[in-house]
Amino acid sequence: MAREDLINRLSEIAKQRGHSLYETVNELFELAITAEDMGFTLKRVVEERELSELARKTGFILGLESLWYEMTDLAYEQKKRQALKSWFEAGVWFAKRYVTSEAADPLAAFKKDLAVFTWNAPEFSVEKMEPAVSVRVMSPRFPESYTYLFASFLEGALGAFGYKVASCDVKQGVILLRGVRE
Repeated sequence: MAREDLINRLSEIAKQRGHSLYETVNELFELAITAEDMGFTLKRVVEERELSELARKTGFILGLESLWYEMTDLAYEQKKRQALKSWFEAGVWFAKRYVTSEAADPLAAFKKDLAVFTWNAPEFSVEKMEPAVSVRVMSPRFPESYTYLFASFLEGALGAFGYKVASCDVKQGVILLRGVRE
């Protein structure tokens, strides 16, 4: 049993692909079962695919984590202030995309997307308790350079959302930021 409008649309899709409605429905069931077996829902798979596409469109690239960390080490060692400034400015730019969007809650949209984009951080949270916000990021794999650079990125982002960093505790693999509304 399904809504008639959904069956009609699925039937159109099946015809466009040269398949029967029976084949298309079974393919959907197989995909739903595969997603569940992987610990996902089809909705989550689609949402994450949309985020991957958004990341691609906004200038993100995939790269080897070890190479990325090595490059951040080199930049941080050679030009620490310039690297921190660049990451700060990137955080401002990235957050402004959300501030100027039509999202009902730009900070929540930022949090959702960044949580997916930072899959190398097993712990990532942004908690809003007006007039404050706290950001917590933890990863045993982050080298010191990347931790400090990413903290600078997050400070820039918080500023774009109208928060001034009130406390900042950064150690290798750990970022704890607390911002207050300016």
